[in-house]
Amino acid sequence: MSTERKKREVTTAIILEKRVSNKDKKNPVKLRITFQRKRKYYAIKGVHLDEKEFNAVYNGNSRGKNKEKRKKLESVEDRAIHIIDYELDEFSFEAFEREYLTHKMDDNSIKGYFDIKISELDQANKIQTASLYTATLNSLMEFDKNITFLKITPKYLKKYENWMIEKGSSYTTIGMYLRNFKHIINRAIKDRVLSNYPFGIAKDKYKIPKGKNTKKALSLNEIKLLFSYDTDNRNEYLALKYFLFSYMCNGMNMVDIANLRLSNIQGDSLKFIRKKTRDTTNTKVEINVVLLPEAKGIIESIGNNTKEPDDYIFPIFESNLNEIEKNKKLKQHIKQTNKYLRKIASKIGIDEKITTYYARHSYSTILKRSGAPIEFISEQLGHQTTKVTQSYLDSFEDEQRKRYSLKLLDFK
Repeated sequence: MSTERKKREVTTAIILEKRVSNKDKKNPVKLRITFQRKRKYYAIKGVHLDEKEFNAVYNGNSRGKNKEKRKKLESVEDRAIHIIDYELDEFSFEAFEREYLTHKMDDNSIKGYFDIKISELDQANKIQTASLYTATLNSLMEFDKNITFLKITPKYLKKYENWMIEKGSSYTTIGMYLRNFKHIINRAIKDRVLSNYPFGIAKDKYKIPKGKNTKKALSLNEIKLLFSYDTDNRNEYLALKYFLFSYMCNGMNMVDIANLRLSNIQGDSLKFIRKKTRDTTNTKVEINVVLLPEAKGIIESIGNNTKEPDDYIFPIFESNLNEIEKNKKLKQHIKQTNKYLRKIASKIGIDEKITTYYARHSYSTILKRSGAPIEFISEQLGHQTTKVTQSYLDSFEDEQRKRYSLKLLDFK
């Protein structure tokens, strides 16, 4: 008996190889691939059955151990089909074997699923996301070096969460790792490697914790202090200019600043598509920034002295860098900028450990305090919904809150 599916003229099947047997007189179960009338067989490690057992596994009413064996065999075939349909531009046995034998998986191979996901992200040049999945895998393997899909239950995930807390991880990090793991488990569920879904809102399911949204907005007076700060230190000067440019340009993220090219400047506007949405959404929303004279001054002060439309505006990236090199450069740039922003903050009396991300939160919060509609702020930030924008908006300053409270007793 076999299961057969045909994808792009390539036939896959799980078969019982009756020509050979082991000492228990059981036959190996193999994956068979047929292409242009040529067949190749790939052993499935650790699976030997006699004909009666094989038929019982593929019986429509199979239960218990037979059902688990069937899921394992189907996951092997599903993996082969995935390689053929999505990972190979053109099928050949050599190309198939490179992928199949490199990422050979069984029902316990959580690492195999992570490796495939990381490889996909690398190929799509999503280096930062790939590094987050790598960090997630390393964390899970540190928690349990013998981790398998069969171990994954709501109780197991809660135990992992508690372990992360004991290590000093923030709920933001815990949530991020578990969302990555949830994606991997969703793939395993789809491949029928795992049948019991552990996540959900029911009492017997595991709910991923949400990190407390720590607001990172400066007041308008603190922004004024930064604009007024003068320094002879080149590193402080650069850090300050990049921060202020981000603040004036819709709270632009550093990755978008680094990727800006001269062609993005159109008259008194700066138009660009966020890298985050460019890679993750079908709708590409162009953000239109009004280039204030002060922002133009920063471009003239620290920007590249080039005139070609495809040249970078700022000297963060060089034109010949690949995505991995860009990612390293960007990390170093942000680290350096944050280091000197904090030095500046301590000198001018801002009691915050400022980072580049404060510019984005400050932009949105100060606009809100000025009376700008959330819909406008959302559009300027490039958010898909106003709900996302709301999470960026800081609470009103203590002085404002006190002033409004006093009105409760203003009987004049």
